[in-house]
Amino acid sequence: MNIWQYLVKTAVVGTRRQQLKIVKQDNQLGEVLNCLDINDKEGSLLKAAGVISLYQKAGQLTAIDSKNLETCELDDLPYCSQISEQHLGMMFNSEYSAFLPEWLKLLAENRKVVSPKYLPELLALGKRNNHLRKDILPVLGKRGIWLAAQNPEWNYVSGEDEDKIWKNGSLEVRKNLLKELRQFEPEKGRIQLQNIWSKERAQERAILLEALEVGLSIDDEPFLEDALQDKSKLVRDVAARLLAQIPESKLVQRMVERVRPLLSLDSKGIEVILPNKCSLEMIQDGIDESKYIPSLGEKASLLLQMLGCIPPSIWSYDWKKTPGELIKIIKDSKWEKLFLEAWATATVRSKDIVWAEALLKSSVRLYQKLNHIDNSIVNFLKILPKSQVETLTLDVLQQSSNTPPFNSASPAFPLLIHTPYTWNEEISQAVITRIKSSIENNNQVNNWQFGSALGRFAVKIAPSIYHQAAESLTFEESENIHKSVIEAIDKFLTQLQFRFEMRQAILM
Repeated sequence: MNIWQYLVKTAVVGTRRQQLKIVKQDNQLGEVLNCLDINDKEGSLLKAAGVISLYQKAGQLTAIDSKNLETCELDDLPYCSQISEQHLGMMFNSEYSAFLPEWLKLLAENRKVVSPKYLPELLALGKRNNHLRKDILPVLGKRGIWLAAQNPEWNYVSGEDEDKIWKNGSLEVRKNLLKELRQFEPEKGRIQLQNIWSKERAQERAILLEALEVGLSIDDEPFLEDALQDKSKLVRDVAARLLAQIPESKLVQRMVERVRPLLSLDSKGIEVILPNKCSLEMIQDGIDESKYIPSLGEKASLLLQMLGCIPPSIWSYDWKKTPGELIKIIKDSKWEKLFLEAWATATVRSKDIVWAEALLKSSVRLYQKLNHIDNSIVNFLKILPKSQVETLTLDVLQQSSNTPPFNSASPAFPLLIHTPYTWNEEISQAVITRIKSSIENNNQVNNWQFGSALGRFAVKIAPSIYHQAAESLTFEESENIHKSVIEAIDKFLTQLQFRFEMRQAILM
């Protein structure tokens, strides 16, 4: 029995039941083992195991298949600077990690690639985080692509064989592949799904069908109408939800025909007649009796589902009212919650720019009346063009100058934190002015909300105004400002400084 086997046996049996004996050896390993204190049984066992493990590995060479290993080509794009490299290192697993997508995009825009030092860590990060891959791939350079080819776990860089994925890939991998196909070749993606449709189980069919949301169009309607007849409710529900996102679909028209007789507008407001029951045809179109909302009631819950499938522009056209006028008409009415929720859902489904802007202007009411409204706000902002989002945000920010923009009580707050864009300088300067004013007037609502808001603002604010922000938000210790507020400001400025210096280093 060699010494390693003996140590393993002793560890299994326990040092109390078997005395640890280390046979002396006349070599360098023996010199180290002879120095162990055998009176410390547990300690000696662990130290001996560590020493022997290192001894066995020392001098070993990594196995390389020299016949298949190709030499990496030299990168034809410059590496990021040493300072940028330091910034990248700081963004791995730290409070600055939220700025990594911005750093990656900026590096790609300036036609630079990541230096070799951090390529393994960046490739490993891409394996764990699918959403970062689209930003990682452009900055890997030839060395990064070569390195990824040496590790099967990083095959997302070059991509696997599609046929192999469809045959052997996991459900998640196949769904991601289908989404990629739909993004650039929607018809090819749909045909691929049709080819494997009959071979999949119900749950898998439902999950794969969800991928058709990418690139969804009226061309998908025949396939989705067939899916409405599927034996599985899971599949039927997904098909109905997707058809509701196609304004020209037959399902949407069927919903309009059902709901139009139930609603009318007069001088008193919108009159509502509740549906009598959930018919078989309604069930086939995805209306679910089990989605009962106690605060609305059974019949109103059915109306809510149907109304959420109808593009809200239809009501603007039928009643000759703007979205803003209709939102004002239902205020404080018995059906306000129902209409707001249905119109919010329908606006996202139909991607109606006019209605999205009108609902965003009423965001305070949405937060007061509806639950889980943040996802809808995010989707409203995705519908609008960037210039329109910026104009709307600045207008709302200026119109609500008496309300600190640190929580949903301010109509500007959801626009500021949910916008998919970095604020322009005008919005950024207006926010800094509001922060300063709130502190000077001791009007932060509460310190926790203030600190949380600044943390979210740090990701969105334009880094170019860092010096202005630092100057505006510097306060004397003698001023009557709570310690937590000062700490939140310091952290905000530190993060903004990091983003400023991060961008400067890449642009050099």
